[in-house]
Amino acid sequence: MTGRMLLAAVLLVCALPARMAWADDVLENAPVVRRQLEYRANRHEITALFGATVGDPYKRNLLPGVRYNLHLYDWLAVGADLMVGIPISTGMADEIGEKMVKTNENFVMEATSLRFLSSAAVSVTPLQGKFMAFGSLPMQFDFHLDLSCGIAGIAGTPNIPDSFSVAPGVGGGVRVFVSRVLAITGGLSNVFIDRTLAVNRNNKAGDGQFGSNLMMSAGVSFFMPPELGRSE
Repeated sequence: MTGRMLLAAVLLVCALPARMAWADDVLENAPVVRRQLEYRANRHEITALFGATVGDPYKRNLLPGVRYNLHLYDWLAVGADLMVGIPISTGMADEIGEKMVKTNENFVMEATSLRFLSSAAVSVTPLQGKFMAFGSLPMQFDFHLDLSCGIAGIAGTPNIPDSFSVAPGVGGGVRVFVSRVLAITGGLSNVFIDRTLAVNRNNKAGDGQFGSNLMMSAGVSFFMPPELGRSE
């Protein structure tokens, strides 16, 4: 029994060098670290998005639109977007109107809204990575910061004329890649617009003010070309 165990040990020791040599041959020409796939660099991104302003006192603005980004590098992009406004009265505006009717006051609740919002932007991606969805599906994500400047069209009322305003903004968002060509996006931005919000108690246009317009957005992005490059 001891002789058989000794023979088996000798054969195992003799086989180890051959096994290790075979492994060395397989990895001989393989790179030490594989270059990372770049999901954004040198690609075009077209996004169908839907936004909505938050915290409006009189008119809430729903903003469907489209955005285009040209990703110059994996971390830097330039782009432009166009969103069209759909106004919806807030509860506060409805309450004011009902109160004026009950008290027989000669007042009509008039408030402006956004007709459109168009801007050009620079986007920087400081954070990107990968996570496992449902415990087994690897998905890429990134966090980006945006700096924009554009023009807002303001829809007036019988007592407030239509107008336009320069509209600088700042924001950020996340992008999750469902595949190499499709991503889900979400963002939060603050756009500053100069406009008169509503008429005063005398049914006259109030003073205009350069105020913030907080906006949330979500969308679906399509990337082209479908092939991905690798980092240098």
